[in-house]
Amino acid sequence: MKKVQQGFTLIELMIVVAIIGILAAVALPAYQDYTVKAKVSEAASMTAAARTAATVMFNEGTLTASATNADFGLNATAANVSSKYVESVTAVGTGTTGATITVVLRATGNTDVDGKNVVYTITCASDTKCQTAVTGSVPAKFLPKT
Repeated sequence: MKKVQQGFTLIELMIVVAIIGILAAVALPAYQDYTVKAKVSEAASMTAAARTAATVMFNEGTLTASATNADFGLNATAANVSSKYVESVTAVGTGTTGATITVVLRATGNTDVDGKNVVYTITCASDTKCQTAVTGSVPAKFLPKT
C-alpha cells in the first residue's frame, strides 16, 4: 500500500517564513511613520481653538500684533498648554491680519520630531477667508495638513 503524504516539507515552511520576513521588513517602517504622524497630529487638536479664535478676532477687528495666548483662549503661560506629545503652545498676533501659533513637540519616540516645532501661520484678508499654512522644523512627511 502506498502511504499518503501529510504535513509540509521543510522548503515550503522556509518559503513561508521568508515571505513573512519580507512583508514585515516593508510594513514596520511604514507603521512607525504612521504612529509618529498620529502623535504630531496632536498639535492640530491643541491649536484648533486658537486658530478659530484668530479668525473670529480678525472678523471682529480685535486682532493685533500684541495678541498673546490669553487673547486666543489659551493659558497665558505657553508651557501650561501641554499634553503627552505637546510641550508648549505659543500664539501671537502678527498684525491686524494674521497670527502665528507655534507648537513644540516632545516624547514622540522620534529624534527628528522631539523638541522640534509645528508652526501655523494664519493670514486673513477682508474679501476672503483666513488661510492657514503649516510649516515648522518637523520633517514635512509628519506635518499635519491643517
